[in-house]
Amino acid sequence: MPRCGLTPAINQNTMKLQITNNHKPLSIILADAGCPIDLRCGGKGTCGRCKVRLLSGSWNENGRYLDAPAEALACQTVLLSEEGTVEIGQETMLPTREGVIANEWNTARPLPSTAETVIGFDIGTTTIAAAAMQNGRVVAQSSRFNPQAAFGDNVVSRISASNAHLAEMRSILLDTMREMLTELPSPSRLAVAGNPTMTCIFHEIDPTPIGRAPFTLPQKTFAPASGECLGLPDILIYTVPLIAAYLGGDVLGGMSEAQLTPGDLFIDLGTNCEMLFSTGDNECVGSSSAAGPAFEGAGISCGMRAVTGAITHFRSLDDFDVIGGGKPLGLCGSALIDLLAIMRSNDGLTQYGRIQPKANSIRIANDIVVTERDIETLLKAKAAVHGGILALEKHCGQTAKRLVLAGGFAQYLDVSNAISIGLLPQRDCRIVGNVSLAGVLHLAAMPEYAHKLETIAATVSEVPLNLIPEFQDFYIDSLMLP
Repeated sequence: MPRCGLTPAINQNTMKLQITNNHKPLSIILADAGCPIDLRCGGKGTCGRCKVRLLSGSWNENGRYLDAPAEALACQTVLLSEEGTVEIGQETMLPTREGVIANEWNTARPLPSTAETVIGFDIGTTTIAAAAMQNGRVVAQSSRFNPQAAFGDNVVSRISASNAHLAEMRSILLDTMREMLTELPSPSRLAVAGNPTMTCIFHEIDPTPIGRAPFTLPQKTFAPASGECLGLPDILIYTVPLIAAYLGGDVLGGMSEAQLTPGDLFIDLGTNCEMLFSTGDNECVGSSSAAGPAFEGAGISCGMRAVTGAITHFRSLDDFDVIGGGKPLGLCGSALIDLLAIMRSNDGLTQYGRIQPKANSIRIANDIVVTERDIETLLKAKAAVHGGILALEKHCGQTAKRLVLAGGFAQYLDVSNAISIGLLPQRDCRIVGNVSLAGVLHLAAMPEYAHKLETIAATVSEVPLNLIPEFQDFYIDSLMLP
């Protein structure tokens, strides 16, 4: 077993790593060795997601002396002896399978055509997507997991981590974007969009004001920046403007491409679940709900992105679709929704998400296992979405005529199953896909479009869900399966 190298152990669901003492926390050593782990709490030792098994060596876990074999939290553990060996389970690792997400969208208008090649980046909390466009047509795409997940899986953790690690968080983001650019043609212009925290980190602006009362944006608009930070010194980088503390350029660009009509509720189904309700008279009310990254494959033991090997849909527990048609490697978000719907309809799950007959997990295929902890995570995510929609409708005093569903996850969603498990309320739905990427490509093709986006942003008023009295009750009720 090589030092600082990963080696399969027992089966494909565990890895072993032999390390030498460099006095760094074990979580950092694992990340440096190419095995980033789930630090949902940002490395504070509170979520318990980074549990590993110490196979050899002497260790210190937050003041507690440990001799192997033992279990410990990687973020709180340092090696005391000269060498040690660690075993990491798949459920502890961040999903890192590579591949290209099918970033498709359905908009009411074509994108502007330009003979120049332009590139747009949609920088999400969990994933980063990019596309190159020429003559109004996408000619290449690339995608990655956001490496900042090592600092936590949500914007609150990222904001907290930025106090001490802003430069490092920006650096690993830029490294990933440069890597993605090697898969795309050379551009004449480039544009980026993201939620407010991701956008601030990209520009190395402290996002702390976003995470503390009164929750303000450090900056809403951004001057064109040099592409030198991405190794493109001869081009300019444009940024889609922000709306409010938890409504970013990704949702602004997306809703502008979706061409909302009064009564439309635009929902970007992702980690932060941003929502914009078009209430009429060219006005929108916006909010966001912390759904977490479960629908993008993170935080789920068998979860993965919608790439080759991912199960995308279930018709029954034995009948499913796999991207690429080969051996299934895991489940993407749409498959997880289907699975909950099928198991609930077959009485395989109680309304509280407990497996029936009683068991800790259910095996799908090969070594793919869905645990009760996975189901609990999914129920919390779907409750955040469903409860948020109902609360925003309550605040606006009207029921949405139509849900306009955006984001990569929405592209594959079986709406009937999403409604049956209570992810979405019973409404007419229109799936528009990754319109955020369409919006940022629009800006890359037409830099003057930034002024139009600023005008649209001014029509949006933000209401935090925690200020809507009914949200908590809606969330609790939505934790159960119908």
